[in-house]
Amino acid sequence: MLPRAPFVSVVIFLATGILFGDTLRAAVHVPVALFWAVSGLLGIGCGLFYHFKNRTAFAVGLGAWMVLLGAVCQITVEEGKDASIAALDALEYTSFTAEVTSLPEKRANSIRFEVDARSFLSGGRWIGQPVRALLYLPDSLRELPQPGDHIVIQGHLQQPEPPQNPEQFDYARYLRNKGILFTAFVRSGSFAIVSKPAKSGPLYWPEAVSKWADEQFGTHINDRAAYGLVKAMLLGRRDDLLAEQTSDYTISGAVHILSVSGMHVAIIFLAISAAFGWLRKWEFGKWVYLLIMAGLLGFYALVTGLPPSVQRAALMCMMLVIAEVAGRRHYPMNTLAFSALVILLCDPCALYDVGFQLSYLAMAGIFLLYGPIERIVFPQNRALRFVWQVTALSLAAQIATFPLSLYYFHQFPTYFWLVNPLVVVFTNVLLPAALLLLLVSACGLPWLAWLVGKVAGLSAWLTDWAASIPRALPGHLLENLHLEIFEVILLYALIFLVWYTLHSRSLSYLKASFVVVMLFAASSVMSSLNTYLKPAALTFTIPGHHATAFKRGNVLYLVSDRSFSDDARAFDFNVRNYAVSMEIERIINVIAP
Repeated sequence: MLPRAPFVSVVIFLATGILFGDTLRAAVHVPVALFWAVSGLLGIGCGLFYHFKNRTAFAVGLGAWMVLLGAVCQITVEEGKDASIAALDALEYTSFTAEVTSLPEKRANSIRFEVDARSFLSGGRWIGQPVRALLYLPDSLRELPQPGDHIVIQGHLQQPEPPQNPEQFDYARYLRNKGILFTAFVRSGSFAIVSKPAKSGPLYWPEAVSKWADEQFGTHINDRAAYGLVKAMLLGRRDDLLAEQTSDYTISGAVHILSVSGMHVAIIFLAISAAFGWLRKWEFGKWVYLLIMAGLLGFYALVTGLPPSVQRAALMCMMLVIAEVAGRRHYPMNTLAFSALVILLCDPCALYDVGFQLSYLAMAGIFLLYGPIERIVFPQNRALRFVWQVTALSLAAQIATFPLSLYYFHQFPTYFWLVNPLVVVFTNVLLPAALLLLLVSACGLPWLAWLVGKVAGLSAWLTDWAASIPRALPGHLLENLHLEIFEVILLYALIFLVWYTLHSRSLSYLKASFVVVMLFAASSVMSSLNTYLKPAALTFTIPGHHATAFKRGNVLYLVSDRSFSDDARAFDFNVRNYAVSMEIERIINVIAP
């Protein structure tokens, strides 16, 4: 166990068990209750080892307990989902009722939202069978369902189809990990809003506050692009972002700021701390500071709609504040790991969420790598020192996340080091200003809301400007990069060894890092050579299209109908990942007669 951050080891063991859970469920057909019984016995054993101060046995037993507990939690959750699917598949129904649980989100030609389906009309009677689903409605509707509305739909829920092509994004698994088991495309006229119950309970507060915040932003921020950015950063909804905006943030390596994440909570946390930190000088003031921090972070969390990323970041920030106010020594990595432990115990599938992975890696990178990077240069000028500190913060987060980012997104922004410091500076103004705009609007101060709205709009414009800089520079984005999972592990091993060399001041770990570099190079060369020499031919399954691919070397001959060659979205969803995995450098399109 790590002496100062024992929860890091605990979380690693728990995550290992969660990953092992699906394999264990498929290999061993044993009742879940038996797994829980064994897990309970292990927990009791750990308690006895701790009581009798047998540290070695306690450490081994705790590790084994966490692995088994992670596997059991994952198995329990997945079997519950399978039971819901089986129960609904056994029903023959014509209609169902549902309660809307999310705000409507604009898509290309539809509006989508999440619902809790409650009952199904089967054989002339309503049968209760709760499941979560994702519904798509036509975008031409005059009245859209809102959170809390009860609707009745004539039709059926369908399970999302698994990927039909090699390397295709597994949308069904993505939804399942979020607890959404079914989808439905609802035609106009086949649904109705049957009731709009009073929405005054706590369950409706996040959606109500988020909707109100959207109205305030629309009123006080007149520029369309600035409004779309503020809405994305504060509310987590990108439906009003311009296409060019999204492209600029992708190219610049700052696309992460468009999703509500732990970074946003950290900025709000630091702004509140800077404004009210003076209260900590007095004994009573510490508790006033704690209440202010909890209230403002809670308000911000409600504004965002309480997504999981905000929940975990707010939890971690509050732990830091409570430890500080209580006078307890705390280590950021331990607090970070404890927040991850709580989240994974409540929702094991959060481990598979890309946002969860990148968020925690970024925070771990900042905690571990920021200090060593920041000490490389010592600018005497205050302004230069601030710029360097922001740059070091950005580098620390980028280093910690880039292997996983390459694995998922297959691209690397080459000018992130230039753009991210500017984006961080501007968002440090934008986010507090946007939150202050909501607070003064709630207090009924229109003149002050107008002024703060101008500040938020200007900072949003500056953030957009910073993100657009790389577009004018050559080689702004390296695309079609491919890493195997083994190579990702090697890269993280390399990062850890370099960090530990600096931490322990021992060159022996630096020697081990050279071994890892050689392994990475050998693995990469062998994989690329094997892929290049292996010819391949396959037919893609694409709705509404026909496409067959022939690979030779690093060239892909794609034979398809004419409409597919013009359908960039169909290509990106069905073919692009395969081309990247095969390290294709050139695609030759052939139109079938």
